[in-house]
Amino acid sequence: MRFLPTAKSNTWFRWMAVYGLLFWAVLLIYRFAVLAEPFDLMIALRFGLLALVVSVLFNLLGWLGGKLVWCLSTAGLITGLVLMLSYTYRDMSGWEDLAGFLTFIMFTLGGLALGLAAEGVYFLIKRRRQG
Repeated sequence: MRFLPTAKSNTWFRWMAVYGLLFWAVLLIYRFAVLAEPFDLMIALRFGLLALVVSVLFNLLGWLGGKLVWCLSTAGLITGLVLMLSYTYRDMSGWEDLAGFLTFIMFTLGGLALGLAAEGVYFLIKRRRQG
């Protein structure tokens, strides 16, 4: 994980901005291009708020030194986005957008939980070796 900045580095704040903008762009493309919904400013702003909250949470944990949390939660987020996009092309009689979004949320939260668990195990192993 050498590509990640060190803990408490100001680089994390740049990563946070880029992460949030990329995530917001993917959500906007999904809603307004893939689903071909008409543009709605309120929905776009809500997606922006979601992207901001997720970006701040994941990158703040990385800033605090939780590199495993950042990697696994980002992997869960990407997996959730890919599955959400793939559900769009299934014939689910109008429920594909909801099923896709719920799948995205579950995988994102699952990645976060797995990352927190992995970071906790890593902390306990490191503490046991020291003491």
